[in-house]
Amino acid sequence: MIECRVMIIESSPKFVELSKYQICIILLLYQCVYKPEGKYWGLHSADQNFAEKDVESLNWNELLNLKHSLSSFLKETSNKIIEIERSKIQTLNNKIHTSGDELKLLLNKSREVRSSIKAKNSEFLTISQKISQSKDFLITMESRLSDESEEKVVRSIEILTDRIDGKHYGTESERNRIAQELKDKSMNMEAIKAVKTIKQGLDQLNQQADTFKQDIRILNQEILDLDNRLNNCRLAVDVLYNERRKSWSERGTLLDVYNASLEKLELINLQMDKVAKVRRQHLHLPGQRVSDNEILKVKEEAKRKLDSGSKLSFEELKLLYTDGD
Repeated sequence: MIECRVMIIESSPKFVELSKYQICIILLLYQCVYKPEGKYWGLHSADQNFAEKDVESLNWNELLNLKHSLSSFLKETSNKIIEIERSKIQTLNNKIHTSGDELKLLLNKSREVRSSIKAKNSEFLTISQKISQSKDFLITMESRLSDESEEKVVRSIEILTDRIDGKHYGTESERNRIAQELKDKSMNMEAIKAVKTIKQGLDQLNQQADTFKQDIRILNQEILDLDNRLNNCRLAVDVLYNERRKSWSERGTLLDVYNASLEKLELINLQMDKVAKVRRQHLHLPGQRVSDNEILKVKEEAKRKLDSGSKLSFEELKLLYTDGD
């Protein structure tokens, strides 16, 4: 039996003596998976492809054990793939769907609030224009007012009206003078009333403007909160998509491992078919029963002779051509 030495470098080098069958299992599984991080496997043998080439030299029991090992590994890998598809990917899909719905709701709410802000700003602009116009008109009206107080103007109008109505004047020119003074006082009184009305209107407009500013301030704060929630939601969705991509990548890696292992299993099955065929032929040499290993060794020797052009015995030719090679 061929022996190989495997060195595993971890904290310190170790050498372990393994049989050809054990090496075969290690390499078949190792080739199906990946090189372990932080370790290096050095196979000190004449053939680095020992597992694939020397599988032909394994006997029936070794092949059967190797098949069982690979079958178990395939089942385990298949279960991992199914677990990723059902648990990880499906769960992530559900989370992505839920987060996507939440993101849509937040976007719709954000659009509604921004639309409200736009409408409020438009109304606030209208109010601001009215305030500006009212202030300009107020300045114009106040410029026409005399220094007299409203009470004094009212009293003057009463006195002048009594003089006109009571004809308390000596001449027509005096009457005209009283009438003109009454007209001026009345105009001054109208200006006073207009100024009061404008100021009242300004107070109302300023109150409306303050209300709009408060509403807009609240809506702007709501937009900031919504933007923060939107950013967090987008980040959460990105994380979920990244996790799903990793899961798909993990699934793809396991699927490659599964397919590679399946190829190895097919290789073993082919060899087992060959061994079974040889065993069914019950080939005997004079006086003894030939073991499976001896039959395979004779067959390999016959192949080498045939390739080199050496002469083959009848039994060797029979072994080669009755096996279908």
